[in-house]
Amino acid sequence: MRAIIAGVAPLSEINLAGRRSLFLTAAFALFCGASSVRAQSGSPDPVFAKFPFNEWLRSGERSRLRWTAEISPARLSNHQRLMVQMGIQLDGAELADRPGKGRLLMLVQVTGPEGRLWQDHGQIDLDKVKEGVRSEYLSYTWSAFVLPGDYRVALAVVDTVTGEHGIREERLHVAPLRNDPLPDAWRGLPPVEFLSPADPPDSWYLPSITAPLHLPLETRRPVRIDVLVNLTPSERATGSLRAQNGNLSVLLPALKIVSRLDLPNGSLHVALLDLLHQRVTFHQDDVHGLDWPAIKNTLSENDTGTIDIKSLAERSRIAAFFVSEVGKRIGPAGEGQARALVVLSSSVEFEAGEDLQPIEAAPTPDCRVFYIRYHALQPRPDRGAGMAHGGHGHMGMGSGPGEWRRPGYRGQELQIDQLEPTLKPLAPRLFDVEGPEGFRKALAVILAEIAKM
Repeated sequence: MRAIIAGVAPLSEINLAGRRSLFLTAAFALFCGASSVRAQSGSPDPVFAKFPFNEWLRSGERSRLRWTAEISPARLSNHQRLMVQMGIQLDGAELADRPGKGRLLMLVQVTGPEGRLWQDHGQIDLDKVKEGVRSEYLSYTWSAFVLPGDYRVALAVVDTVTGEHGIREERLHVAPLRNDPLPDAWRGLPPVEFLSPADPPDSWYLPSITAPLHLPLETRRPVRIDVLVNLTPSERATGSLRAQNGNLSVLLPALKIVSRLDLPNGSLHVALLDLLHQRVTFHQDDVHGLDWPAIKNTLSENDTGTIDIKSLAERSRIAAFFVSEVGKRIGPAGEGQARALVVLSSSVEFEAGEDLQPIEAAPTPDCRVFYIRYHALQPRPDRGAGMAHGGHGHMGMGSGPGEWRRPGYRGQELQIDQLEPTLKPLAPRLFDVEGPEGFRKALAVILAEIAKM
């Protein structure tokens, strides 16, 4: 039997939002009419009232349905929330052998420590099953944010015509993060939040998740924080949809988190840069919640992974454009005010001939610059036999300006970042981030240092 990839994608990929999907060749090539209805967080799903679900739990599995249940351990997601994935995998023969009437329901119930229930369901119309399903697997996956604690997860499959059902329950222990640098970040959040099905870019930003992390930032004096986000992957990855999607899948969650800081004695301002086309695609002043519809429209209207003829002719000025935008955000602070600039970007390597003149400015006590640099999300391109690969580097640094090695470097994964040298006169605090844990540590340090300004 040929197995189809289940709908449990790595957290760094585009299915971060937990789409509950049918991964069978094309999206719905073999199944049409599949659907999912999400219950409100912490409330029963009305579909469960039609079945003696608790009685099934007591009596256990009683059917011959060929299916398996999968529950992943909790992992820290790019949204700085612990996420679990719960899935049902069905043998395609189960659908091929059904009479072609009714529906096949898939149910999930999460029971919290105090007996509170979170329920959800999905369904497949059996009269729309296509030929060829017998040799396939059907994978149906839910994703949910959870708080540390002990839960019970029940998964069930029900044939609405025959009444045949299968049910299984497993215990799920969600451990707190070890040495958590932001131990109070989840204060006030619900224990379980199912994630709504979504396509990119919504699956990266998760607009349905509205409760912010608890990130208070008390400062000794008024502070203006500017957040500058480079949406463009390295020039050497131009045209790579995978690189562009990987870039957005980490930058958009990071932006959402930073934009929701609790800043009673200051203001926060956001700008998104398209370096390739040398333009600010979005800006919002005095942010109290990002304008996601506007950002989403910007992303759909501007392809940061392709370059037009005009931009191609001016590409040697890309770094100068970045430096110019940084300069606009580090000007003199108002009387008694401090300024902080947070740059979010993946590592950027330009083509030959780029003007890499550093910014003409010096650090001041009233202004701090923080650079969160994500590990490049595309394979390292072949730079030719004549390019040095860091043979003389030390302490994680490469052989040339802006070169760096990610942790665990073994000689072939040299990364090039040519944005960093343009910022060096400002003495930025640099954070090399490869995953959610690294970003969490960086954010904790940034908050602590801004609080002292």
